[in-house]
Amino acid sequence: MGAAGGQLLAGATELFQQRQPDCDVRLREAQMVELMPWLRNGEIDLALGTFPFDEPGIATGPVLISEARMLAVPIRHPFARRSSVCLEDLARATLLQLPGTLPDSLRADRTPCTTPSGRPIEPGPSAATFNEMLTLIGAGRGVFPVGAHARRYYARPDVAYIPFDDAPPLRWGLLWRADNATARVHAFTQAAYDLINDHAAE
Repeated sequence: MGAAGGQLLAGATELFQQRQPDCDVRLREAQMVELMPWLRNGEIDLALGTFPFDEPGIATGPVLISEARMLAVPIRHPFARRSSVCLEDLARATLLQLPGTLPDSLRADRTPCTTPSGRPIEPGPSAATFNEMLTLIGAGRGVFPVGAHARRYYARPDVAYIPFDDAPPLRWGLLWRADNATARVHAFTQAAYDLINDHAAE
């Protein structure tokens, strides 16, 4: 999912195929609403997504990437002039929503109903794709928490990315059907883990 995820998986694929030259890997970009159906019906073997991902029958690998959270806001929003925001600030904004087809655990993490102190957060419209989400933000329809990579890969003149000063990091990892935990699935997961950790050690 997304440009940064594509780069990560391309690197993992190269390492995996060095270790498993007889295995072909096909990379596909999944929109948010496609992720679960593709996993469930076997159209894909693995997916890169954000944690927590608590869904029956879906297994998760180790955390590959942990990045700071930022709040994507319309460029004319008062938050856009600030150097940081906090989770309590969400009570003063309209929070765009993830599609209802995604796991409850994921939606609760990314689009909570209340702030940590219990103040209600106004829900906004939902979006089926990340670019649709950014379009809604740019149009002033609401705000949405994203990973820090969005500032680099999704720079837009109508959207500002403001760091949270108190939010936990956004974590990324691989997902697969628990009944499809093949040796190659585990080998690809290991290749992705090794790629990330080898780069971290450099």
